[in-house]
Amino acid sequence: MLPNTKFYSIHIALIGLLLTLAGCYTKQSAEEERDPDIAVPPQGRSSAEAPAEPTELQEPSTVHVNVYLEISNGMKGFMPPVVAGKAGTEFQERMNRLVSEVQDGRYVDRKAFYLAKEDAQGKPVLDSVSYNVIKKYIANGIRDDVRGTPLPEMLRAALQQSLDHEAVAVIISDFIHGPSDQGQFLSLDSDIRGALREAERQGLVVAVLGDLSAFHGTYHPAVKKPEVRRILKGEQIPFYTWVIGKQPDVQVVINRVFRDLPQQQAYFGFAYKTTPFSALLKSGNFKPAGIVYCSSRNADPCTSVNLQPQPDEQVEFTVGIDLSTLPANMQRVAYLKQHLKVMGNGCRAAMVSVIATDEGIRATPDLARYTHFVRVQVTQLTANSGSVYIQLPHVYPAWVEKWSTENDNNPIKEPGRTYQLTKIMDGVQALYRDQSDHIFNVSVQFNKAD
Repeated sequence: MLPNTKFYSIHIALIGLLLTLAGCYTKQSAEEERDPDIAVPPQGRSSAEAPAEPTELQEPSTVHVNVYLEISNGMKGFMPPVVAGKAGTEFQERMNRLVSEVQDGRYVDRKAFYLAKEDAQGKPVLDSVSYNVIKKYIANGIRDDVRGTPLPEMLRAALQQSLDHEAVAVIISDFIHGPSDQGQFLSLDSDIRGALREAERQGLVVAVLGDLSAFHGTYHPAVKKPEVRRILKGEQIPFYTWVIGKQPDVQVVINRVFRDLPQQQAYFGFAYKTTPFSALLKSGNFKPAGIVYCSSRNADPCTSVNLQPQPDEQVEFTVGIDLSTLPANMQRVAYLKQHLKVMGNGCRAAMVSVIATDEGIRATPDLARYTHFVRVQVTQLTANSGSVYIQLPHVYPAWVEKWSTENDNNPIKEPGRTYQLTKIMDGVQALYRDQSDHIFNVSVQFNKAD
């Protein structure tokens, strides 16, 4: 009787221990699976357990890429057969470099190539082909009679396939919308938005690159009057490359795979929660002016300053910012000079200048971590504490309106235009209308110096 009682006691103890461990595991799993966007009641979490601010996703070393080349009749003029002694079109030169970089470049891990067209039922078809086949199309042209897929349907199909493959979608087309139902021209913007809605829902971004190329052959305009088609002999016609995917992946494609971006660029959905920065207050390359010093003597980076502008001496200091993850177009000094904003809360602040780093600046270790340097001027304090903001707002690209037309029937008279390009871009922009007003926002805190 005694041995059985002992065994029974041990058995009960083991069961209790297992239940305790199971309870701990279940609680931990619930914590891990909780949606980070759902607030936790204050009584259920101490201040020490409060979630940290989200950090910026780092660019991966390699990405997966799906390349989609439209091969409709409307694209034939971009890809005339290449012969010895005669240069190819701008389209052929750029696309040859692109697919070569995707195939053999160091930044693309898994890759796939597709030819986009329409089947007999008017549905989009994405034919999987080898690198050699797509390269042959680029060099030797399109031989078959192929109808183009209506633009929204082609975007939807390419996006969904890329989502299934967890790849960045790179879509190349003239983006001339040719629906069988003419009423779809009225709804083009909403149709584009609907086609790309999964991009916004999945947290993806969209980059659009616009370029021009000589066009040799039959041009099929969206507006069919007075001519259904025209024969062109080298007129400049727009073509577009759309890049859709997760922001870090798209940045790799834009900044690493594309070696020579066209000037016409548009970015939708891009945002940076954290941008490395520091007030640079030591003498040297960026010596400050007036009464200004870091609030914490040993702070690195310095994100809070004490300052006091005087009637006869305003405060000026430089803020170093790392913009290396931004698309190349947004890193250009000319772009930043035009669009960067400096604002004050509790003070009057303005931007004096912005410059990019160079070899001389990078030779200083403390400065080498920053790509750009913004000179800020504070002329007056209206409060004892506040902030100086350096912001880059989302800007609707001016080139879109210049490249858009309501009648593309005669590209000889009006070259370089795409029918209703503004409506196409409006549809993309509508996806991200609730996003932050700024691509990034750097905030330097200040206190009035004693």
